[in-house]
Amino acid sequence: MLYLEKMKMHTITSGNYVTSVHGMVHPNRIIGEHDFLYILDGTWEIWEDDTSYALQSDDLLILTAGRHHYGKKLCNPGNRHMYVHALPTDVEKKYNHLYPSAVNPSEAFQLFSCSSLLHCQHNPKVRQYMQEIISVSWSHDPERENRLSLLFSLFLCELSRLEAQKSSLTPIDPMIEEIIRLIHSTPQTFFTAGEIASRYYICERTLNNRFHKYCTKTFPAFQMETKLEMVRQFLLTQPDTKLREAAINYGFCDEFHLSKAFKKHFGLSPSQYRQLHG
Repeated sequence: MLYLEKMKMHTITSGNYVTSVHGMVHPNRIIGEHDFLYILDGTWEIWEDDTSYALQSDDLLILTAGRHHYGKKLCNPGNRHMYVHALPTDVEKKYNHLYPSAVNPSEAFQLFSCSSLLHCQHNPKVRQYMQEIISVSWSHDPERENRLSLLFSLFLCELSRLEAQKSSLTPIDPMIEEIIRLIHSTPQTFFTAGEIASRYYICERTLNNRFHKYCTKTFPAFQMETKLEMVRQFLLTQPDTKLREAAINYGFCDEFHLSKAFKKHFGLSPSQYRQLHG
């Protein structure tokens, strides 16, 4: 377990991909950076102080700055992994006991506790953010440092979210999150449950069960509520636009169907809502 500071600028010192053709032992060292090591393919046993971590594909191991990291045996031949090294912030140094200092309670709000080993098989964003960080670290972009800092903050936010999900009754469901993004990015389209189920090679019942588990409502109910919320915001930000345009923009047959659904959900017609909140 270690502590990381999400919304604080971190300096990325290096990042790279490694393929070990014949297998390798993790270096025996103590370094001044946090080492974020992600297994792309293979297995590896790595030690931090007296603790052993057995890694598989899509596992992320965070080796804390200032601690003793080493290996005792080779990883598998053909092992592929990537890593990012980031300097710890002063607050991280303090809470990870890298140097003794008085604890300031207000600083604790900036931190989240994170397991050293995270299983990311069901969270592709962790892998994607690390790949983006490595790509930007090798670029000559004049905004390189700013982009790295922002990407790393997003990466830490995803780790914090992944950690929080361990104690949540609603586990991360990448398929449902992808469908939700599809609804948001194609507001002019109303999908049937059958269309979405076919796209993901599942039956409608499974789709609705997974949506209900993740969002406490079925796919059709979630889609309708999302569309109506998008319409609500549209009406407020575009006060002079005809209701017919809103209906077209958000996939309703016509303004009459939209008005009926809107009133059922919000208790007011679109025109009444505009008058009240305009």
